[in-house]
Amino acid sequence: MVPRNKAERPSHRAVLACVTALFGSWVGCHEPTARSASSPQTLRVGVGIGSVANPQAGIRQAVANVALEGLVDFTREGRPKASLAEKWESSVDGLSWRITIKPSARFHDGSPVTASVIREILLAEMPDYMGGAFDDVQEILAVSDNELVVNLKRRSAFLLEGLEVPIRKTGSAVIGTGPYRATGDSGGDLQANPDYYGQKPIIDTVSFRTYPSPRAAWADMLRGQVDMLYETGIEALDSLERSSAIKVFTFERPYIIAVFLNAKRKPFDRPEIRRALNYAIDREALIATALGGLGTPADGPIPPRHWAREPTGPRFTYQPALIDAGGEAVNLTCIFGDSSLERLALTVQQQLQAVGVKVAWESLPVDAFLSRLDSGQFDCALGPVINGPNLLRPYWSFHSGGPFNFGRFESRQVDAALDAIRHAGSDDDYQRGVAAFQRATMDDPPAIFLAWGQRARAVSTRFAVPAEPGRDILGTLSLWRPAADKETDSPN
Repeated sequence: MVPRNKAERPSHRAVLACVTALFGSWVGCHEPTARSASSPQTLRVGVGIGSVANPQAGIRQAVANVALEGLVDFTREGRPKASLAEKWESSVDGLSWRITIKPSARFHDGSPVTASVIREILLAEMPDYMGGAFDDVQEILAVSDNELVVNLKRRSAFLLEGLEVPIRKTGSAVIGTGPYRATGDSGGDLQANPDYYGQKPIIDTVSFRTYPSPRAAWADMLRGQVDMLYETGIEALDSLERSSAIKVFTFERPYIIAVFLNAKRKPFDRPEIRRALNYAIDREALIATALGGLGTPADGPIPPRHWAREPTGPRFTYQPALIDAGGEAVNLTCIFGDSSLERLALTVQQQLQAVGVKVAWESLPVDAFLSRLDSGQFDCALGPVINGPNLLRPYWSFHSGGPFNFGRFESRQVDAALDAIRHAGSDDDYQRGVAAFQRATMDDPPAIFLAWGQRARAVSTRFAVPAEPGRDILGTLSLWRPAADKETDSPN
C-alpha cells in the first residue's frame, strides 16, 4: 500500500524507502575474499504473477534495493548501523551531527562518492522521505571530501532514521553504490559491481523471469530451470521443503498488515468502535488460517522486536463483544488491491461477523485501489504498510500530518507521543515516547492491527546462502556462492 500521486509526498522515493527495509542491509564490513575462478555465475530468479501484487514493480524494487544504499541502515531491533556512512557522531547538545562517508565508495558509473554529491542528493530526497520531521533540519554542509555536517533546529531522533534514504544519482537510471548495478534505465537484471567497496559479489548476474502464475514458477524450480523463487506461496511450501535440491528460507517483514479505517466516516469517527474492532480479532487464529502460520500477531503499531518496545505494556488481545453502534447496523464495504490477501479478507470478515459487523470486500486492480486510497473514497482498506524496523515509519502512517495517513486519522495524544519519540534526547526519553505511543493507540486506534507479515524464498542447494535468523536472504546476496566453491581468505 503506497500512495502514487504528488499529494502524498513520498511518491517514488518512499517506495524505495520501503524497499530498503524490506530487503535488509548489504554486508560491507567483511574481510575480502577471493572471487571464484570458475566460469561466470548466474542466479535465475522466478517471479510468479499472483505471488506479488505487481511482479514487474516488485522486480524493479528488488533491483533498486540491491543497487542503492543509504548512509545508515537498521537492525531488526531498530538500532542504526553503518552502511554507506562509516561513522557518525553528535555534539553534546544533539544539534550538530558529523557523518563520515566511506572514502573508497564509488557510484556505478565510476564517479566518486563525495560529501558534496551526497549533500545534493539528501537535500533533494530527505524532505519527501522524512515528511514533516525534516523541519528539524537547519542545514546540511559538505565540510570535506567525505564528511557532512547536519545542523538541526531542535533535537531529532528521526535524523538517523531519515539517513536511511537510498542514495541514488539524479536521472532515470538506477545508479547507486551497492554490490550490484542495475541494467537498463529503469532496472531489470543485475550485474555484479566489481568496484564495490565491501564484499565483492561472487555471483556475476541475477536474472529475473516472470511466470503466468506462482505454480508455473514453482514447477520450473522443481525442474531445475530456476535457481530461486522470489516469493514462495503457502501452497508450495510443503512440496519445496520436501525436496533435497531446494532450501526454503522464511523471514520477517517490517510490514504491518492492517485494516485502515477511514476516520472521516461513521462509525469510525468513534474511538470506542475502533477499539472494539481490534478486540474482536483473534490474531493467532487468523495467522494460522489465512497466512499459513507465516506471521506474528500485531497487537499494536510497535514492531515486535523494537528495542524500545515496552515488554509488559498494554496490548490488543482477543476479547470479542458485540459492537454497540447506538442501535445502528454496522455494514462496511472494505477494499483491497492484492489478490493474495483474499483468504485473509475472508477470515477477517468471519471474525467481525461474530460481533455483529457485516463486511463486504471489494477486490480492486492495484491502480484503482491506490486511487481510492488517495481520494479517501473507502470505509476501510486492507493491506500491508511498512512500519519498521525504525519508528519514522509509524510516524508516516499514524501522525496526523503523516504522508501515509490513509485514513485521515487525527489524535492529539498519538501526535504528542510520536513527537516525543521524534525529539527524544536519550534512550530513556525515546522509550517513554514509545510507551506513550502504544497507550495512545490503544485508546484511539487508527486501524485494526492484524499481523506482522513473513515471507518465504526458495533457493537451489547449488548455491550456498549465508542466512541470518529472521532476515531476508537477499540482504546477503553479495556473499552467495556456488555450493562447490570454497571460501579462501585473500585480498581481491
